[in-house]
Amino acid sequence: MSLETQASRIRAWCELHDAELAELVEDGGVSGGRALADRPGGAVLASLLKDRNPCTEAIVVVRLDRLGRDAAETLALLKLFRKGKVGLVSILDRLDLTSPQGRAMAGVSAVFAQLERELIAQRTAEALTELRNQGRVYGPIPFGYDGIDGELVESPGEQVVLAWMQSMRRRALSYARIAAALNGERIPSKQGGRWHAMSVRSVLLTNERLSGAELPGALA
Repeated sequence: MSLETQASRIRAWCELHDAELAELVEDGGVSGGRALADRPGGAVLASLLKDRNPCTEAIVVVRLDRLGRDAAETLALLKLFRKGKVGLVSILDRLDLTSPQGRAMAGVSAVFAQLERELIAQRTAEALTELRNQGRVYGPIPFGYDGIDGELVESPGEQVVLAWMQSMRRRALSYARIAAALNGERIPSKQGGRWHAMSVRSVLLTNERLSGAELPGALA
């Protein structure tokens, strides 16, 4: 759900319940996996929970997992809401922390939200592994290959460059020296830019997984 959509839902809720929207707090581009107090916008909310004389009556979120992705942290935050002077409204979860049933449902929602995220992550990882084992396209096309009709097909020109990179690596050259050699020969990366130590490392490790070949361990 985009930030714009969330903001629209919160404004609509405030209008419906004749509530004044004091401030719209956003954490654009910040992972919800970070603790609430470690996020710029989240820190504003965390300080409200600790304030003895808060300037607002309640915090409104579209969904409970907007507060935090971790069930343990969310449950701890719910305790703070119950003990503090600031209320909590979760629009889609329809949570009401003023009742015992609402507090119980809030805890259950937090646990199942985390379970859902972990299951999605597990299924995604399994699907990507299966696609990789089948040699099918499952993300950015790796260096040395082209994507044709959903299949990974070796790119003759890039395979020559890849073989040279692997040869240098077998001679125990560092990733940085390999990158310098590629740039010296004006060989572009997959995206057409310059090579760097980390991009060389990524290309070699990705092709190692695809081919099952083994190369020496990491060097600086």
